[in-house]
Order: sequence, then C-alpha cells, then structure tokens
Amino acid sequence: MRFSITATLCLALGLTAAAGLHAAPVAPAPPPSHGTTPPAASAAALPSGAAATDPRFEEATALVKRGKFKEAIAKLEACHRDPACPPRALTLLGVLYVKVDRPKEALALLRPLADAQTAQPAVLYNAGLAAVADHQPAVAEGYFVRAALQQPASPASRELGLLRAHQGRVVEAYSMLRPWSLRNPADGEARLTAVALALELERPADAEQLITGMDPADPGIALMRGKILVQKGDGKGAVAVLTPLLTHHPEGMESEVRLTLAEAQVLAGQSAPAIELLKGRVANHPAVALVLARAQHTGGDLLGALVTLRPFADQLPADAKGLGDPRTPTRIAIEYGRLLIDAGRSPEAVAVLEKATRIMPQNPEAWKVLSQAYGAASRHLDSQMAAAKAEELEKSALVAPPGAAPPAGTAPAPPPAKPPGS
Repeated sequence: MRFSITATLCLALGLTAAAGLHAAPVAPAPPPSHGTTPPAASAAALPSGAAATDPRFEEATALVKRGKFKEAIAKLEACHRDPACPPRALTLLGVLYVKVDRPKEALALLRPLADAQTAQPAVLYNAGLAAVADHQPAVAEGYFVRAALQQPASPASRELGLLRAHQGRVVEAYSMLRPWSLRNPADGEARLTAVALALELERPADAEQLITGMDPADPGIALMRGKILVQKGDGKGAVAVLTPLLTHHPEGMESEVRLTLAEAQVLAGQSAPAIELLKGRVANHPAVALVLARAQHTGGDLLGALVTLRPFADQLPADAKGLGDPRTPTRIAIEYGRLLIDAGRSPEAVAVLEKATRIMPQNPEAWKVLSQAYGAASRHLDSQMAAAKAEELEKSALVAPPGAAPPAGTAPAPPPAKPPGS
C-alpha cells in the first residue's frame, strides 16, 4: 500500500525516483484487481559534508539496492551505535524497520528526528509511514501535515489524503488526492480512491476525468464507470456496462453491482428487471429501499412503493442534527413525498417534504417537490414561495461553491500543522 523500498530509500536520501505501489483496496469503492505505480516527489535536499560520503551509509545503501535488507539493517544498527552516525543513516534504518515489519522500532528511531522543528519533509514522511504501520494515525497525520506544508506536492499529501479518506473526511481527502492523481496518473491506489471520492461528492465529470485510460475490463473500474454513467443520467449506457458485471464479478462486489444496475435500469425505464434485482433484499438498507421504491413507482405499483419506503420515512429525523450525511434521508423524504402526492395524500406529503427541506435546506429538488405538495393542498402562496426558493438554489448551484475541487494539477494548501500525536 506504500511506496516500494527503492522509492522510499530515495525519499530517505532526498532524491527523486520512480516508485512502486502494491495494489490495494480503496476505502470508499471496490478496487481493481491490479494497479500501477506512481512517481515519488522530490524530498529534502541531501546533507553536505562528511555525512554525504559516509562509507557505512554507502555500504548499507548498496545492500538495500540488492534487496539485502537484513544485512543493511545490521550495518546501520552498527552505525547507530556510533555518535558520528549521519542522520540520514538513521532515517534509512527507520525506513528499513518499516519494510521488515518493525514499526515500533522505526517510530522510536524516527520520532526524535521528526519532532525537531527543523525536520525535513523526507524525515517527516517516513516517520508518518512508521506511525501508520504502528497504528497511530493521529501521530502520522501530524507528520504528514508538516511535510505537506513544506512541500505541497510531496507524497506526504498523498498519504494524508488516503488517511483522511479512511477517516471519512471526504472533501479534505479529495482536495489532496485529486491534484496528486492528476500529477501522478500511474498511482493506481490514489487515483481510484480519488474517483470513489468524486462519486461520493457527486462529481461525475471529475470522476470520468480521473478514470480515463484505466482498464475498462477490470471489475472495479467497470463498476465505477457504471456509477459515473448513473450520476450523469445515462441509464442505458450504465446498463450496458453493468449487466455483464452482474454475472462475472469478484466476491464481495455483488450487492453494490446489483444496486447500481437496478438504479441504471430505473433511469433507462426498465422498472421490472430493477424490481426483480432488489426484491427481498431491502432489509435495513435505505439506499436499496429507495431504488426499489423508485422502480415500483415507475412501474405503476404506487402501493408497493409506499410500503417499501414507509419504514424509512417513519424514521426520518426532524432536521439534520446528528446526521453524518443528510443526502439519503433527504432523498427518501422526497420520494415518499412524491408517492403521497400521487396517492392524493397531499397534507401528509407536505409534512414529509417540509422535513426534507429542514434536513437538507440547500437541496432544490426538496423545495420543488414541496411546492407541488403545497399546490396539491391548495396552499398556493406557500407553493409559490417554495418554487422561488428552488429556483434560487438552482441558480446558486451554477456558481462554484467554496471548497470546490482545485484546478487540475494544482496542490491545495494543507490545513494548519498540528503537533504529532495531537
């Protein structure tokens, strides 16, 4: 999941090199079965003077390049016992400790170097990797933030983005991983994570840009392509991509493929196969219930759709307090409100849709459907006001909001540095 030892060695030395990545699952979406490798960014400058030509360091470096890590560690440990051992030899020793799964020793060695106010980005980066390997994400975050402040385009910004993606901090993670991925398109893990985050943020154009050129036959990439098409409203295109995937997919991917394909079928006007895909699979999954209800509604089964969504509509909160992501509850309220309008139960629809506008007041669709409910309930002034609000929100959505994705190839400014471990 991290850079290859060759690249990490170069980072320890303050050089630039091609780095290798082991393909690994991305947090928000299924991964492809393989990945390629990113180039490592330049790190700190080499120290000058005698340290730059220390024979023990050079011998250890040669051993590392030949894959003889244990022998290199032995050389560096002997050097470590010498007060004259150069700092970069200690950094390399810490890197090798991480490589051979000795993260506690790595962090113990690198932490004093990284805690210094004058610590260079390479030291901070490697200390962060050691902290991640030692399951200390807060410590790792502090080091990565400090490294990224010094070098915004460094691999530390990548690691920080991946860390925040795992923490569910979607906007922050995306603001780091998108520019990194555009600069380093061969970095399979970071790029796919950025695609998944773009889809989470409902930015299909960004996701499409990031996924361009990736293997369309890879199941994980095919699923993401299907999701992109669904978000763009191309139901037929998504059905074409996802239908073969339903038959041939890796273990653990079926539920996501099934849900996305059903959503595509609803968009394509194929309600019957969508219902067939999802019936009996709702359980306690609101996203599944929502797509099934839409399929039933589109297919003319109004009562069935009401029955499917009612348990979730009954649990809708009064507002957004305590909600992590308000989008799914809002969509359930909107769809249930539409169903109630079509069933001639407009006063009930008004109550549900007013909840939708409190849960997610910036959603223009909630206000638009609320306007319809008010109209059906003969509350014409309220209907006009809700329609005006929907129009206002739609116009404001055309202006790029604060925190929108940075231009391609630019590096966002990291947040203020925190002391390691804070």
